[in-house]
Amino acid sequence: MFYSLLRQFVRLGLRWYVPDLRTAELQLAAFTAPTIVVSNHPNSLFDALVLAVHAPVELRYLARGDIFKAPLVSIVLRSLFMLPIYKRGDDEEYAVKNDFTYDECIRELKEGKHILIFPEGRSLNLWTLQPLMNGGLTSLLERSYKADIPVQVQPYTIDYSSFRFVPKAVSLRALPPIDSTDHIEAGQVDAAAVIRELRQALKRAMSERPLVPQPSNEKGQQFWQLLAPLGRYSQRWFYRMWRDYIRKKTEGTIFFDSLLFSVLLLTYPLFVLLCSVLVAQLLGWWLGLFVFLFLPLTSYAMAKCHPIKVETDITTAKANAFVKPKDRE
Repeated sequence: MFYSLLRQFVRLGLRWYVPDLRTAELQLAAFTAPTIVVSNHPNSLFDALVLAVHAPVELRYLARGDIFKAPLVSIVLRSLFMLPIYKRGDDEEYAVKNDFTYDECIRELKEGKHILIFPEGRSLNLWTLQPLMNGGLTSLLERSYKADIPVQVQPYTIDYSSFRFVPKAVSLRALPPIDSTDHIEAGQVDAAAVIRELRQALKRAMSERPLVPQPSNEKGQQFWQLLAPLGRYSQRWFYRMWRDYIRKKTEGTIFFDSLLFSVLLLTYPLFVLLCSVLVAQLLGWWLGLFVFLFLPLTSYAMAKCHPIKVETDITTAKANAFVKPKDRE
């Protein structure tokens, strides 16, 4: 129940942040068996959000282990169906902790659940497929075989118009699933063959260029174009305040979209609610209700009618960790 509500909330937020959101071949992702979901990983947590709202099932996510260090944060992340996966530099006992995570993944798969893993291992805000870090996927495939779980590998590709500009265009495409049981030889699963087939499928499907926005439907846009100036005059300051702050904090890193979207998703509903209640208290409940409807409607029009910029720098990788200001110089 909580997962479904959260997914619908994120899906609604994406309508503002990504007015040009396209999907293709999603029917290929049937999820008829326990599934390891994989995708290219150019844009940090934002990739997982796009996948989560379009997958027809609940997903458990393997996320970078360093963000689980604080006990309270770990509790919150686990409640959001995230599981930690550690790199050598994250923890001295990374191998042992990863074994616990893989065991937990196998328990989930045995119950018919589905695990999301990004085999590139890190984001760089690039459109090209990065070398796959095979350890995690190999471990899950081999453990699944030993546990007699007929696991499927479900690939997706995600394309972006930009990692720096909002609003943006995003495309999500499902690819044909890979059946791990087709790669069993000499009493064991050939994980290398599965990963080789996966990489070839991802490579073929990725354009490795920024996504070009779709032309707008002039007839459908006329209504929103009338409302868009009202949104710009009344609320653009709110968006720009957060955008400029997050851009400064994430300069040179991959976290701009993930943090900006998360902050707006949490603060904008509170902003609308606060304005509506204040107007209702001062001027009456009917005007408060009007503000409650007016603000999100006009802000949506503003996002929908704003030109989508396509990024031109497609070769500069961003840092996969927060960079201290002195290190940016």
